[in-house]
Amino acid sequence: MSSQPRIIHLDMLDTDYAKIAAGEPIPDDKKQRLAQDSYDFNRLGKHIARYRYGNLDQQSRDDILCTLGTIAGLFTLADTEDMNDRLRQTGRFYLTPGERQQVINWLADELGIELNRSQREA
Repeated sequence: MSSQPRIIHLDMLDTDYAKIAAGEPIPDDKKQRLAQDSYDFNRLGKHIARYRYGNLDQQSRDDILCTLGTIAGLFTLADTEDMNDRLRQTGRFYLTPGERQQVINWLADELGIELNRSQREA
């Protein structure tokens, strides 16, 4: 019997999946600043983790940002109409750089989450 340690090679996708399933933790002090009943912080955390670790294309990332922005109430009716018009005209969903930045800024300012940090960090 060998006394050498047994090495188990992990597939990074397995660890990424675990991070997605666990969700991104929202700091308690940030939760307290926001109306507790207005946000499902567990759901927000899962969307954020999926964005970071899901190995998604830009359209899928924009979809998550749109969901986060909608949950946060960042988009007006006119914004939503513009998004729907782009979808009808191009046949694909996407956010403009300004719309993306609006959600990213909200996450940083309100939740203390830097969404665009390296996806392999943490």
